[in-house]
Amino acid sequence: MSIISVENLTKEFGTRKAVDNISFNLAKGEILGLLGPNGAGKTTTMRMLMGLSKPSSGNIRLFGLDLNKNLKKIHPRIGVAFEKPNLFENLSGYQNLAIYCKLYQKPTSAIKPLLERMELADRANDPVKVYSKGMKQRILILRALIHEPELLFLDEPASGLDPVSSRIIWDYLKEQQQKGISIVLTSHDMEEVDELCNRIGFINHGRLIALAEPYVLKEKYGEKTLKVVYQDSSSIKEEVLSPTPEHFQYLQTLYQKKRVLSVHSQEATLGDIFRILSSQEN
Repeated sequence: MSIISVENLTKEFGTRKAVDNISFNLAKGEILGLLGPNGAGKTTTMRMLMGLSKPSSGNIRLFGLDLNKNLKKIHPRIGVAFEKPNLFENLSGYQNLAIYCKLYQKPTSAIKPLLERMELADRANDPVKVYSKGMKQRILILRALIHEPELLFLDEPASGLDPVSSRIIWDYLKEQQQKGISIVLTSHDMEEVDELCNRIGFINHGRLIALAEPYVLKEKYGEKTLKVVYQDSSSIKEEVLSPTPEHFQYLQTLYQKKRVLSVHSQEATLGDIFRILSSQEN
C-alpha cells in the first residue's frame, strides 16, 4: 500500500489551474522532494495533501484512506513543519514541545532526549524568541514528530540556515526515514534535495513534468562536462568544456602544447536541472 496515492489532482482558482492533473505515489520510508519555480503549484499541492485545501477534482488517498472523507483519522498520523516559525515565542523550547506532548497524550519524558539529539539541551529552558533561525527550525521539526507520525510534510526545512544547523536537521530526517517515516518536502536548496530525496517531482505551470530519482534526472536532462586546469603563460586557469567536437579540438590543442595540468569529468547538478526544467514552456 502506498502512503500517498494521488490521481489526476487539479486545483482551479477561477479560470487558472494552479495544479493541473497531477498523479504520483509515495512509498513507506521514501523522501519525495517537490521542486519548481515560485508560483509553479508546489505549495497548493502540499496544502491539498495535508487536507488544508480541497481539490477541484482528482483524488488523494493517505494510508489507503480517502483524505477528504477521513480527515479526523488521518491528521493524527501526519506531522507538518512550515517554513515560517509558528512557535510560542515567550515559552521555552522545552515548553513548546511539552504542549504538544499533552495534546497528543505523549509522555514529556521523551523531550529531553530529543533536545539532546538536536543539540538544543543547553538552551532548553531559554525562551524561543532568543533562538536563532536554525534553533527554531529544529524545534519545529521536533514538534512535528513528537507524536511519532507515519508521514511528515516539510516546507523548506533548512532554508537560509547555517551549515551546522542544516547538517543536524538532514541527519535527523535521514534517521526518521530509516525508522520507516515517509517525508514530502519542498525546497529551493539543491544540496538539501540531493542529500535527502529518493525521488524528485518537478512542477512547472501546475503540471508534474518530471518525477524520478536524482541521478535519472541528471542523466536525462543534463550533460556531463569536463573541468580543465591548464597553464596559460604565467598563470593557472580553469575552464569547463562541453562534450562538443569544437571543445575536444580545443582540449587536444592544449595537450599538444603540454599545458594541461588536469581534466575531470563533471555530471550535471540539480541546480542545472532546475534551470533547464524551469525554462520549459507550458
